[in-house]
Amino acid sequence: MATGNSKMIPVLGAGWSRGLENVLSGELGRWFKTRRWWAQIIIWTLSINLIYFFVAISVPKSETSLDNSVMIFNIFLGLVGAIGVSIVMQSAVVGEKRSGTAAWVLSKPVSRAAFILSKLLANLLGLVVTMILVQGVIAYLITTFIVGITLSVPAFLAALGVHAVNLLFYLTLTLLMGVLFEQTAPVIGIPLAVLFGQNIIMSFYPPLARFVPWTLAIPVGGNAYPSIAMNVMTGAPVPSFLPLWIALAASAVFLGISLLVFQKQEL
Repeated sequence: MATGNSKMIPVLGAGWSRGLENVLSGELGRWFKTRRWWAQIIIWTLSINLIYFFVAISVPKSETSLDNSVMIFNIFLGLVGAIGVSIVMQSAVVGEKRSGTAAWVLSKPVSRAAFILSKLLANLLGLVVTMILVQGVIAYLITTFIVGITLSVPAFLAALGVHAVNLLFYLTLTLLMGVLFEQTAPVIGIPLAVLFGQNIIMSFYPPLARFVPWTLAIPVGGNAYPSIAMNVMTGAPVPSFLPLWIALAASAVFLGISLLVFQKQEL
């Protein structure tokens, strides 16, 4: 006869990945085994696609209707995405450090790297699904049936991939702030300052648009520095993918610093 203990599965592995499967499963459960996932879908639909819908039905049907409508969708997805991820992630690490949950979890067979990576992977997946993929499907339907233009599916998905990189940049930045600080104010305030600070600096020096994540989703100076996501989505030439590679590199740096600092941090 099997006992209760015989059915328990021990945590295997060593080093940085110890306990990753268990803590990641728990973090994913917070997203997809509760009401959180559809609540997030409703929030982002109201914040992004409701506006896109009203723009689509109000813009006169012309040669410029596609550019005007799709530009609005990309701008709002870029802005709401960056702001939304900062709000969602503001207490992901700080909240658990302050409540003692992080110390309790790490007293189990869970490495500190696994703790941070579980926060990154689960929230990235949850936000990509609810904020990018679902909103992308809704926007594609609006573009097809209201704007009256059918976009290339591969190009549309590639553009959503650009938005995912934009989201990753602010997610890893907010994660790093959560590791560095003990209060939520700087955790959300600094990423938002980075977001809108880019626009302020570019108003004085527009060529900076060639390097900053802002132009992943939002154009600068009309057609001078177009949105990478919009050009990919509509099939227009992309002058440079440099902001995309810089955002990916910065995300890797933010994650690396988070892992190094959290490894030595007292909880």
